[in-house]
Amino acid sequence: MIWMKWCPDHSSLSKIRERYGFAVFQGFFEKIVELCKEAGLVWGEELYLDSTKVQANASINGMIDRATFDGQAHLEALFEEKENGEENSPAAMIAKYNGERLTSHRKPTYKRITDEQVSPVDPDASPMRPSGGGSAILGYRDHYVVDGGKARIILSALVTPASIMDNTPMLDLVDWVKSRWQLDPKLAVGDAKYGTVKNIVGLEEAGNKAYMPIPDLSRRTGFYPAEDFQYNAELDHYVCPQGKKLILCSRRQGEQVRIYRADADLCNLCPAKSECTKSKSGRHIFRSFHQEYIERVKEYHHTDHYQKRVRIRGLWVEPLFGEAKDFHRLRRFRLRGLLMVNIEGVMIAAGQNLKRLIKHTLDEFCFYFIRGFLRSLLKIPSTFSTN
Repeated sequence: MIWMKWCPDHSSLSKIRERYGFAVFQGFFEKIVELCKEAGLVWGEELYLDSTKVQANASINGMIDRATFDGQAHLEALFEEKENGEENSPAAMIAKYNGERLTSHRKPTYKRITDEQVSPVDPDASPMRPSGGGSAILGYRDHYVVDGGKARIILSALVTPASIMDNTPMLDLVDWVKSRWQLDPKLAVGDAKYGTVKNIVGLEEAGNKAYMPIPDLSRRTGFYPAEDFQYNAELDHYVCPQGKKLILCSRRQGEQVRIYRADADLCNLCPAKSECTKSKSGRHIFRSFHQEYIERVKEYHHTDHYQKRVRIRGLWVEPLFGEAKDFHRLRRFRLRGLLMVNIEGVMIAAGQNLKRLIKHTLDEFCFYFIRGFLRSLLKIPSTFSTN
């Protein structure tokens, strides 16, 4: 029959991802963004970043000891997909965030579940708490970089294991977006999860304003926050609310901070000590090596421009995730493995961009069609300007 001649082979649906690889699907996504850019839908002045949790197609109850799982072949296949020498290419970023625990300031005795256990069904998925609460499940994080224009075009999409925090791939994503689309954004907007010193310094040094909150962990202790201590830049010391000095006592190169400490004898005799610290060696203040950038970002927080952009971020990015989950099945990945879920994630993002491109094209077509119809109806010369 004639229709059978055009019927694709079953392997075109079941094996096409393995045959084409991630690069082809990433290329399709990039082509859609190029068309959006040619249509004038990409503004490029502002970038908005966010991520969402997506459930993996595997059960957390099926995890086994990592020692009994041979993941060498899996990792080799993952790293083979890295593109030729492009450090910030999407494939290189996927390989970079392969689920291994990154260096941090945690104690060496700290262990995550994925340090000792792994899912044989989906080795790249990591345990996470669902957004709505409940028991832990296996999942991933889907990261979007969204243009600040009204069309809200997704400029980059990257899926990482749930164990990779939101802020970790931020600088790589921004650098890739700027180099790939030849953009020079004035600012990047994210929530408090992105407000790390590394991200702030990286953005500010690149000439992009870091519009993101900076979490003040000292406020969680119930004692005087660090902001209540006045810094004397000329003499390089802090002054506490009671007028006592905290002098520089040490530097931690690994954490990129300088430590200022009050005199222990004076601190222990202070009547306000119960409101300041429990330490017998005196109150400590940690000051970043890059404090000038942190202070600069804090100054943004008092401007109307910053407040407006933070509100816009909630309207620009989060609805895109809601759209993807409600209409494009992003609540739970159907595929398994880091490369496969990235193919699924990038195709969903491409579909969302494609809808906006089609809408823009149809709106333009309707405008010119109606204008031409009215001209012919009213016999308006085509040379007459409607502006």
